[in-house]
This record gives sequence, C-alpha cells and structure tokens, in this order.
Amino acid sequence: MDELLAWLLATFVTMPLLAFFLVYFFARKLWKRKRKSFYAAVNVSTLFFIVAVHFLLMILSGKSYLWYIVLFLLLMHMLIAIGYWRKKEDFHFAVIFRLFWRASFLLFFMLYAGLLVYGMVIRVSGNL
Repeated sequence: MDELLAWLLATFVTMPLLAFFLVYFFARKLWKRKRKSFYAAVNVSTLFFIVAVHFLLMILSGKSYLWYIVLFLLLMHMLIAIGYWRKKEDFHFAVIFRLFWRASFLLFFMLYAGLLVYGMVIRVSGNL
C-alpha cells in the first residue's frame, strides 16, 4: 500500500496535469457542477505544480531553488494580503488565501509549461 501511494504521488508530481484532470473528472462525477469541479481541481493540483516546478528547475540547473520558491510564495501572499487590505479596508484570511492559491496556480502552471518546453528544447538541441 505504501508503494502504491508513493508511486501515485510521484506520478502526480511528475505530471501535475494528470492530477488536475483526474480531480476534475472525479469532482465532476461527484458534484455535477463544472465550476465547483474546476476549482477543486485547481486547489488540489496547485501543490503538485509547485513541486513539479521545483524539480524541473533542479533538473535543468542542477541546483535546488526550494527556498527561493518558498520565499517567493510568502512574499506573494504578503503582497496580495496588503493589496486586498488597501482595496477593501478589511482582512478576510480565507478570501486572501483563496486569491493567493489561485494566483499561485496560474503562475506555477505557466512556469511548469514554460520549463517543460525549455527542457525539451535543451535536451533535443543537445542531442543534435
């Protein structure tokens, strides 16, 4: 059972789009609502995209950028909280965290796609 769980987590970290589509598919069957299923898939797969970007950076550069990613996420969360507070003059942690988490999904999804394409180009051009 432990091996299956480790294999499943490794697959989702390697291919976070698979995690996104599987969560969306099962949530769609469960709730029968597209928007709620989409947001559930975003919420679950964001962590996988963050970890996948970390490993892609580590493979492409040979160095770990985990602390830079963590510091960037903390800074981004702080900036979103300050911006929300200045705009609304109120502080709702759940709303701010949801904004942060969805912004993280968008950012790390784009980083994942870009690093994936960059890595493929580098590997193919290195073999020519």
